[in-house]
Amino acid sequence: MMELPPSGTLLGRISDLPDSGGLEADWDAAPLFLVRKGADIRCFVNICPHAGRALSLPDGRVFLHKGEHILCPVHGATFEVLSGKCTGGPAGEPLKSVPIRLDGDTIRAA
Repeated sequence: MMELPPSGTLLGRISDLPDSGGLEADWDAAPLFLVRKGADIRCFVNICPHAGRALSLPDGRVFLHKGEHILCPVHGATFEVLSGKCTGGPAGEPLKSVPIRLDGDTIRAA
């Protein structure tokens, strides 16, 4: 089972996270990424449930198709931005969510 960040761990900054986009989280102990859609921000484990590969691109960005779906760059599976629910492609399973809290400009593990 993957270790999740302890409560209070800094994962990123809201000002670094593009609206309708995502980035890898600033925590090296496990692969995580942050996504933003307007004022809503979520954190997920950065592993596609279908193939076990990272959902982020080599530069750390996470691709959101039309601002609505996270897109797996390997097999094209799509996941709803705010819930992580699989909406298409071969994955079938949802993304694993990581609880967060916002503290000013910082995004921290809850």
